[in-house]
Amino acid sequence: MNYSFDRFNRWESQNIALAAVAQCASLANSLATNGTAPNIELIASIKPLMVFDPNSISDIYPRITDLGLGLRIIQKTFSNGENQEDPHVVRHTLSLLLLRNKLIANQQMQTRIREGLQGIAETSNLNDTKESKSGMSYLQQDILFEQLATLYQDTISKLPYRIQVQGKKENLRNERVTNRIRALLLGGLRSAVLWYQLGGRRWRLVFYRKRVHETAGNIRRKLLTAV
Repeated sequence: MNYSFDRFNRWESQNIALAAVAQCASLANSLATNGTAPNIELIASIKPLMVFDPNSISDIYPRITDLGLGLRIIQKTFSNGENQEDPHVVRHTLSLLLLRNKLIANQQMQTRIREGLQGIAETSNLNDTKESKSGMSYLQQDILFEQLATLYQDTISKLPYRIQVQGKKENLRNERVTNRIRALLLGGLRSAVLWYQLGGRRWRLVFYRKRVHETAGNIRRKLLTAV
């Protein structure tokens, strides 16, 4: 069931965007280590890339329930308990937030990425949900991930700061897997940009650690009561 962003305040919306970043980081890590990742969460994480000039934040994340993985991650990451999130996932999440700074400083690259995504969107039916949640066959998904991965390599990979995803060699040599990892990193950057636009700042993750943890929990409870 979808849950409208009208029911969330700005701070909650900011943390949903952060959850989307964390979900991309987690899925990329899962692909690198295990070679697989849940398809629903995978598609939900890259869908924001196909949204241009949205009228509201709900246009970017139409199904907040599909970001449940990310919400669990940030709730766990910012808890004070011993059962912390995988350090690789945390590192990749913070790296995406840092990489956002490098991207924003390069206007030419931003334009190139937008034009590239618009070209991909013209041949993709990713947002067509009539047939399925993804609206795409597995072959179409493979083509889409390959296109997004190529765009990532032609743009983001050229920045002076790069994210190093570690995992099993057999997975990192698998083109189908690496295409999905790069597409997820691109999707994570999109959500990192939105997080910043909504007021997110890295220093606040330190000083408002408890509030981030509690907010993630509140959002998850809202989603459960909406079902």
